[in-house]
Amino acid sequence: MQEVDHHPGDRIPVWIVSVAAGAGIVLVGALFWMVWRSQFAAPPGYLFGTPTQPVEAGYCLAVAQSFYPGGPPSGGYVAEAADFWVGRLRFYGGDLAGAIAAGQARLSRDLTAARGKETEWIAGAMDGCSRRALNYGAKFKAFE
Repeated sequence: MQEVDHHPGDRIPVWIVSVAAGAGIVLVGALFWMVWRSQFAAPPGYLFGTPTQPVEAGYCLAVAQSFYPGGPPSGGYVAEAADFWVGRLRFYGGDLAGAIAAGQARLSRDLTAARGKETEWIAGAMDGCSRRALNYGAKFKAFE
């Protein structure tokens, strides 16, 4: 077997390794930040084809109000959802009555298109609105 001599001059200088490691850390950090940031860059895509967040909130309020004929029982999950969407509408400000009316009109259009499956539509819409509420930071006591 042939002997190989190692000379101290054959090593990569420490400063080059340090610069390369630092550049690698910065690159990985920048890529992580770009991926994290891109999740917020896309438009939110409002539920059920609603054009704005206030109309989406009005739609979800109408769903919560329609879930139980005669109104939701006090203190239950559906009442909490209705309260959340009312609070959301207040948060947005502006024409609350207009947003509620637009949401109710869109729900009415969707229920008309459901043709005999209105109950299933309301249940699915309630699920979708509840998930959106959770995305907006809602905390439902009924789920705790």
